[in-house]
Amino acid sequence: MSDDDRRDARSVGDELADLDRTDPEPVRRPDVPRPGNKYAWLVGILAFMGLSVLLFAQTLPNSGSGINGPEPGSRLKAFASPSATGDVEGEPNVCQRKQDCNETNGPVPACEVRADGVVNLCELRRKPLVLTFVFDRGADCLPQVDRTERVREDLPGVNFATIFFSHKDREELRRIVRGRGWRQPVATDDGAIVNVYGVGGCPTTVFARAGGRVMETRLGNLTENELRREAARLSG
Repeated sequence: MSDDDRRDARSVGDELADLDRTDPEPVRRPDVPRPGNKYAWLVGILAFMGLSVLLFAQTLPNSGSGINGPEPGSRLKAFASPSATGDVEGEPNVCQRKQDCNETNGPVPACEVRADGVVNLCELRRKPLVLTFVFDRGADCLPQVDRTERVREDLPGVNFATIFFSHKDREELRRIVRGRGWRQPVATDDGAIVNVYGVGGCPTTVFARAGGRVMETRLGNLTENELRREAARLSG
């Protein structure tokens, strides 16, 4: 490199140095990692699961009054429905009062429907009652009924019953109930009972004192200890 080239290079360098002093480039702050970035995949999965539950709940024939089940202090609403293991055919009767009976709810009040092969809430609520709602879609709820079966053997003063909202035919329901060894009454439901009760989650367990007054409604799976403890409180 010639002396002239060296002088030109120094001149350019001096000009750039002067420019840095008089008009510096803005300092760019370093990127700070977002605390949630590490778990972004988990957030996405949970959001998808939440959407799935919402879409599933929207497929239920619920009137929109709520999907959390009966509130504490309310009284269990009457229903009479074919047993999953019986020979009675037909749809659930959810008529509460004679003046409200019709083709949709039932021709007579549900409490008046008494027969072999029919699960009648009015009979069940004479004693403390643990009522479990399960579906055959959207979640694996059936093990909850298995747990109630094991608990109920220790609590002869409490009635246990299950509402099975299902699109399966009766023969398949019989196979499920008998195959899992359920001995408590299992009422079939086409959506009428879950609608009346405002149930949109699976499983939902309702604990009611004698006479049908709701003590507590629990959403999700419960352990045997939880079931036993809450059911024992019904007689207290």
